[in-house]
Amino acid sequence: MDISAIIGVVIAFGSIIAGYLLEHGVLSALLLPSPFIIVFGGTCGAIILSFGFGEIVGAFKFFLSTVFTKNSPDPEKLIKKMGEMADACRKEGLLKLQTMLNDGDLNDDSYLPLKEGMILTLDMKPAEEIAAAMESDLETYTIKKNMEIEVFVAAGGFSPTLGIIGTVMGLVQVLSHMTDAASLMSAIAAAFLATLYGILFANLLFFPMANRMKADLKRQKVYREMMIEGICLIASGKSARDVENQLSLYYHVFKNGQKKYKEGINN
Repeated sequence: MDISAIIGVVIAFGSIIAGYLLEHGVLSALLLPSPFIIVFGGTCGAIILSFGFGEIVGAFKFFLSTVFTKNSPDPEKLIKKMGEMADACRKEGLLKLQTMLNDGDLNDDSYLPLKEGMILTLDMKPAEEIAAAMESDLETYTIKKNMEIEVFVAAGGFSPTLGIIGTVMGLVQVLSHMTDAASLMSAIAAAFLATLYGILFANLLFFPMANRMKADLKRQKVYREMMIEGICLIASGKSARDVENQLSLYYHVFKNGQKKYKEGINN
């Protein structure tokens, strides 16, 4: 699990609350149910109308996959596996890939593009045709993931707008029931909580979640591009060393990438 997401939320909201309390603010004054319902409920309704339940569920699954890193890309493992494939194919021919399809590691969803490439190679497709097919798969994958990211981008846009709507509604209620000045000031302060909630949710939750997903998608794209290039090199009869050295060029975007890049090049 990547605890940076939890730490980021705690620091973001904690800093704002701490700053508010340092100015002798009363925390209970920030906690009212009506503006929360207007902003959060209104934002949820807007994204449901915009995207539908399927897309929203997919977006949350995508975000959670960036936090729980069990199936995150492992370029080192991929390069090693593709080097083994290249070595086996050089010694025993491309048909060796048929038995390698039964490798338990390839049952993971992250290896599906590689299995697709292996099947195309077994069908004796030329490297250019294999690359074209896998690139089409990558393009549709990217479009799907961008649509899921848009759920949170849209939520970040709706949230401040719903906050303004909640504030206007609160001010209408205040002005239509004006009594004494003290209660008027208290009611106006409560009305502005909706704007505060809207801005907070957008800038401390929805947009950061979308940004995290965008960064993860970039790594996933590079990971799949490694598979495309690797299987094309294998189909072209390249050696394990050639495959490993070429794929090492992709290390930069991954954790400890610069170190592994140097190790791969000097190998």
